Amino acid sequence: METAVKTQRRRNAISKGTVKICSHLIEWWLDGKGLALSDMDKEYICNSLINNYVEGELCAITPQNQIVAGRWNMADLY
Repeated sequence: METAVKTQRRRNAISKGTVKICSHLIEWWLDGKGLALSDMDKEYICNSLINNYVEGELCAITPQNQIVAGRWNMADLY
């Protein structure tokens, strides 16, 4: 007799959105619920756009001083 173990995949909560930076529509997402882009995140994306990047990683700090990962990309390219 075989025993089957059913594993449940837990989806991690993410925060996501779009914002206009340097005349480009930017899609972003962060690992965590209820998070928003900070001014520092927007400045980082702006500097990346100035340096000709079209996507990149985010490393944000939550209000609880936790570091969370995320990504951004130019939505108006696709």
